Amino acid sequence: MIKVFLVEDEFIVREGIKNNIDWDKYGYEFCGEASDGELAFPMISKEKPDIVITDIRMPFMDGLELSRLIKKEFPQIKIIILSGHEEFEYAKTAIQIGIEEYLLKPINGDELLQAVNHVAEKIKEERENSLIGNHDLNDVLELKVNAKRELFNDLIAGETALSEMLERGKGLELDLMAECYNILMLKIQRPQNGESYSKRIEEIYERIEAYAEEQREDMICFDRAPEGKSILFKGEDEGDVDRKIESFTEFFVKLIAGYEDVSYFGGVGQSVMRLREFNRSYEAASHAFAYRFLVDGNRILCMQDIEKKDQLNAAGSNCLVGSVDTGNLDKRKIEGFLRGGEIDEIRFFVTEYIRNTGEAGNSSMIFRQYIIMDMFFAATHFLGQLDAEYAKELQEPFSSPEQMQDTISRLDTTIDYIVSLFQRVMEVRDRQVTEHNSDVVEMAKRYIQDTFSDEDITLNSVASFVNVSPNHMSAMFSQKTGQTFVKYLTDVRMNRAKELLKCTNMRSNEISEEVGYKDPHYFSHLFKKNVGCTPLQYRERSGCE
Repeated sequence: MIKVFLVEDEFIVREGIKNNIDWDKYGYEFCGEASDGELAFPMISKEKPDIVITDIRMPFMDGLELSRLIKKEFPQIKIIILSGHEEFEYAKTAIQIGIEEYLLKPINGDELLQAVNHVAEKIKEERENSLIGNHDLNDVLELKVNAKRELFNDLIAGETALSEMLERGKGLELDLMAECYNILMLKIQRPQNGESYSKRIEEIYERIEAYAEEQREDMICFDRAPEGKSILFKGEDEGDVDRKIESFTEFFVKLIAGYEDVSYFGGVGQSVMRLREFNRSYEAASHAFAYRFLVDGNRILCMQDIEKKDQLNAAGSNCLVGSVDTGNLDKRKIEGFLRGGEIDEIRFFVTEYIRNTGEAGNSSMIFRQYIIMDMFFAATHFLGQLDAEYAKELQEPFSSPEQMQDTISRLDTTIDYIVSLFQRVMEVRDRQVTEHNSDVVEMAKRYIQDTFSDEDITLNSVASFVNVSPNHMSAMFSQKTGQTFVKYLTDVRMNRAKELLKCTNMRSNEISEEVGYKDPHYFSHLFKKNVGCTPLQYRERSGCE
């Protein structure tokens, strides 16, 4: 119900307006009255009416001053001015303030009611548009997340024209122009004893997104579910970008300190001066990021750190040729990588794993043979954990003495073999993940079919039901169905609405609630948007099957 408040200093006029119009009958709530603006304003602040009717000439605070206050504090309130003065200056001032109606006294009840009805229609239209906008925003936000993910993939591929990338960024309200770029890849690990998807981790990622939005001129956060976040830093030069990365790191370390049951790892790339060279920065970050399987967590590692460590080791090493650091021979690191690593990280991981074991990788064929067998057994054990049949897909590493000699003769051929081995393992792993993701999406689709009449169903609620993060759910759903989650849900609801329109005598507002929309105006808007006609027009054209 629309609330009306009256401000009028003449008692007889005020009583006449209040009592001679049957406000309830016409759908209005008469919520208060006052004799001047000074008394009225605190009452208006409390009641928050939709329409204020006020005289201009009043003691203490006149109608124009009151209107200015109302528009400043409550711009959504509509104001109708009553005036016994025909001077143009009053009308001009009223227009400047934003008054809806300017009525000259004397005025009868019918004229005033007509003006109030006109203003009320504006209020209803604004409310409806606001509701439609809020509903449509869900679809827009999901489309934007997917578009940002595609933009990032094209950035790291480095094959799209600069002008196109800048234009796509502009369409997403992202300014990609800068003189220098770098990237941080960040992943927050789930607690060992937590749920398969932790709400705490989602909260951390949301706070990172909020920080990035505040610093949008310096950084852009891209979702990489389920791999984590990738953050593009922009600046005037390498030093400027480094300072921004350092500032974010300080913020993040303070943030994560409040979450004792999670760990993290970050990899920082190298600065580049051109957006088309961003893939080089990403490759360096991936190299650093692959170290998450080789070192303890809770650190953000730069490529420069790795390079400095290598230089120090080379300069200060007093190891005997062929010596082995047995502390770094750890099958758990290998299986951890096979479980959580990416195919494009394999060469980085294998190279660094062997290099961290000492000098024997370069100098000893026997050690290289041992490394291959160690990697092979770790791979078969990992596949066996997925499914015993999968392990049979791997062939023994050495089919003949000659083939073994070729494989272990040099470090690079040994690495090539292990890379190929791990690629086959991860292809099997990813095939199982793809099958699992398909099952998850099918489960989500069944859940939607069973619950679409619930207005409160959302991407978050469905993601919670299938036990994945909302961002991961959105990415999987789009990949498997070719539609956003919101579009799929809308299609399910619209198809059911069409069935009910054709085959039942239910009214449109009943069908609206049946398919999950409590507001029939929004349902009608959405139906016309998706079907091309209103529900009534659809029923008249289709008839009953």
